[in-house]
This record gives sequence, C-alpha cells and structure tokens, in this order.
Amino acid sequence: MDAIGGLRCLVERGFRGVPVRDAAGELDALLYVRQWPSGVVDVVLVHSHAEAVAYRAGGIGADPSWYRAGRPEAVASAVLGLG
Repeated sequence: MDAIGGLRCLVERGFRGVPVRDAAGELDALLYVRQWPSGVVDVVLVHSHAEAVAYRAGGIGADPSWYRAGRPEAVASAVLGLG
C-alpha cells in the first residue's frame, strides 16, 4: 500500500480527514480521526510524505494507549490493523 492508498483506506474505514493549516494559511498537515461508540479515539496526523504519527486513546484528552510513528503508509497500515 502506498501513502495515498493508506489515506484512502482510513477514510473507507470511518476516519474523517481535515487539513491543518499554519498561521499563514498554508497546509501544514492532514489530520484523520475516528471515534468509536465506546469513546475510544484513533488519530492519525500526516506531516509529510515521509512522516506521520498515530495514536489511540480512551477518549478526548486521555493518554494514548497505543502509539506509532513512521512513514504514512506504515502508520496507516498499523492503525487499520487495530480494528
């Protein structure tokens, strides 16, 4: 899976994506979030074609129970594997 394919899979699996802009209005990152009925939140933040981070937390503001950093395709694949 390539980076774009990974991001498409996130959306297909229920993530909502929004652009994150800097103070000048330039695209700074892409943010993807999925909230489960239990309150668990999965978050993926893509900084570039080479850098992304993802985490799972027990709700908004809770400490992460799972974390991954790396290339966007690897991070997307890992978070999708959480189910």
